[in-house]
Amino acid sequence: MQREDATREIRTQSPDAFLQKARKRGWICPECHNGEGKDGDGIVLNKKNGSYKCFKCGFSGDIFDLIGKEYGLSEFNDQFQKATEIYGISVEKYNSGTYAQQKQQAVKTISTVAATQKPYDMTEYYKKCHGTIKDTSYFSGRGISQATLDRFYIGYDASFTDNGKLSRPMQAVIFPTSAETFEARNISIVAGGEGFRYYKHGSATLFNRKALSDEKDKSIIIVEGIIDALSIIEAGGQAIGLSSADNYKLLVSELDKVVPAKPLVLCFDADETGATFEAKLIEELNKRHIPYLSATKDIVGDSHDPNDRLVKDADGLKASIISVYEKVAALPDPAEEAKAEYLKTSAGKSVSAFMEAIKANAEKPRLSTGFKDIDNALDGGIYTGFYIIGAISSLGKTTLTLQIADNLAKQGRDVLFFSLEQSKHDLMSKSISRETFLYCRDKGLVANNAKSNLAIMDGRRWADFSATENEVVTGAFKAYEDYAGHIFIHEGIGNISVSEIREKIKNHISITGNMRPIVFIDYLQILKASDGDDRATDKQIVDHNVTALKQLSRDFDIPIIAVSSLNRENYKSKINMAAFKESGAIEYGSDVLIGLQFTGAGDDGFDVDEAKAKDPREIDFCILKNRNGKITSDGIPMTFYPVFNCFMDAEGVNGDGGFVPITKEMEDELPFG
Repeated sequence: MQREDATREIRTQSPDAFLQKARKRGWICPECHNGEGKDGDGIVLNKKNGSYKCFKCGFSGDIFDLIGKEYGLSEFNDQFQKATEIYGISVEKYNSGTYAQQKQQAVKTISTVAATQKPYDMTEYYKKCHGTIKDTSYFSGRGISQATLDRFYIGYDASFTDNGKLSRPMQAVIFPTSAETFEARNISIVAGGEGFRYYKHGSATLFNRKALSDEKDKSIIIVEGIIDALSIIEAGGQAIGLSSADNYKLLVSELDKVVPAKPLVLCFDADETGATFEAKLIEELNKRHIPYLSATKDIVGDSHDPNDRLVKDADGLKASIISVYEKVAALPDPAEEAKAEYLKTSAGKSVSAFMEAIKANAEKPRLSTGFKDIDNALDGGIYTGFYIIGAISSLGKTTLTLQIADNLAKQGRDVLFFSLEQSKHDLMSKSISRETFLYCRDKGLVANNAKSNLAIMDGRRWADFSATENEVVTGAFKAYEDYAGHIFIHEGIGNISVSEIREKIKNHISITGNMRPIVFIDYLQILKASDGDDRATDKQIVDHNVTALKQLSRDFDIPIIAVSSLNRENYKSKINMAAFKESGAIEYGSDVLIGLQFTGAGDDGFDVDEAKAKDPREIDFCILKNRNGKITSDGIPMTFYPVFNCFMDAEGVNGDGGFVPITKEMEDELPFG
């Protein structure tokens, strides 16, 4: 079907397909919902011209206008498309260049004309109508005084046609809503008679809109009809009329531009429609944190709306408005509340909380790395914060991190170790291998009796162990079992994100009651991207995860230690901040940034392969950034035994030193102050 034929066909259709029937006749009006109540006559069809009319709100239009109103479509093309869907009409598409050119030219012409058109100023018309206001007794019967009519330039037109737009003149009172828009009310229509009851000239506009910005002393009472707004004002209040309940959206748009000086008072009509749209307005007010008082019952009493109350009981309405304003005055002043809340953020208001935090910190356990020189450099050990440890491949960053985790577990601290690269058994074998080496040291046995992690995991070798080797392995397992109950290893291969780590921490706290576990992550660059970041670059993922981990540390008041890889170009040079992959976020996001390097890295003649071949290896523990402590960029010397997965203090090379767990007697020697 051609578009022109489809248009004609649609105009013959009934609104039954998308509107409900009204109780008495016609259909429920999509604009004001007239027809829902027992006495509503709905929106009706004028069979002579094919237009639909609501005599309550004044809506008038054809079937396309009805569809537009029902589905919120303002453009004819959208209304037409919706109509074809509703009535199942298939329309042939125009593909010719001529049609496309004509359409483009038409759109251009319409845009040009629209840009040059200005709304017609109705001020002179308002003056003329106001001059004849005394020719009608309509307002005296509604309880509205001449003073109120003068204030708002309310007028009367005994033969209103809106410059010939209406085919039949009517007696109308004129309510100006702006210099270019007004609402006309037909006062000649009799009950059940044909004709417009309301008519809007121009776009829908709030009545007395300027009160939002001008009124500083009184709360503005929001009502549905203009005559209701005049009634409130007549009784000593201040009001804005929506013209129709569903025009609450116009008010919301204004509130996005202007914040009223006082809380709003809501007084919709005392019926189901009024309650429905008041609830919608309240939802929008709550979103914007705009204070309000719902006062329909307080203001209208047993009446339907404010004008009904004014006509029946003017003194009662005045008393009710005074009472409502007293209630509003008793509400907290939002400006004062906001001021009080803001002042609470000052440092002066936080001194008491700061003192409480200091007391709480004094009760927190001291977390030793197990290495005395490192603890001294870190001002006593590990505190709440985000730590990052970086090193080149095969230098031992995972081994050292795991050894620190084990040392914390030996002190009775719960450790959550998130391993994104190695399995749980791999890490356990490293720890037990280290324990065989420490057992030999402590018992004065030859180190050859200690075992590598591969030897620990390969059960086939156990049959060939000597009695001494069996003693060492048995002792190592016993030592590991003594503290392994505090170690919780979570495996993952590229499938663990920060949000999952957060849930694991919450779960651990909930089950164990231990509020401050220490978290280790191996390693940072293979943490999963957060949901929705699937297309992010590697740098963006690291940036996000660094920020998220830092926040995680603050939220749970715990230390988080993450392992990081380095840029390959820095393998032979001296360790520095730029060596860290995606270094921007790592440098600024970490509280403590630590780099491990071979002793002598960056010096002339340094050979990284030669350094890796040594056993033991000489390693420098460099603190490159310490938000609250020392910087040791030259490094703390350490000795690394790679076969047995064990780090020691530098003097451990000569037999003494190595792992020194902090006892209560030793705490006073450390610089905790």
